[in-house]
Amino acid sequence: MYYPLEAKWTILPGNEEKAKTALIQLAKDVQENEPETLLYMVHVPDFNQKSLPTPPQGQVIFWEVYENQDAFFKHVNGPIFTEFVKTYGDLFLSDFSTPPNVFMTTEVLFQIQGFSRKAL
Repeated sequence: MYYPLEAKWTILPGNEEKAKTALIQLAKDVQENEPETLLYMVHVPDFNQKSLPTPPQGQVIFWEVYENQDAFFKHVNGPIFTEFVKTYGDLFLSDFSTPPNVFMTTEVLFQIQGFSRKAL
């Protein structure tokens, strides 16, 4: 069964453009090198549209689907993700660990129904 999840990070103020550029490259690298990552979409809020409640400034939402849980762990422990965090982690809100890690919330999902069109 697939392993879908949503993760949220926060870009620190003043780092928005650098972070977006780095996130675009991250998504490309994952697409090219991680075939077990079936879907990897990175979003930021569109403040030109009405959202209720208003999302926080700097929010990044990852919408991800992996072949299975093992594929997810390969991603987060693999060279692309770990190098990204090592190189660009200071652009994002961090936790209180030593050394600090990017603070994120993660919600693993269970699909009860739905579809995806090729146009996506």
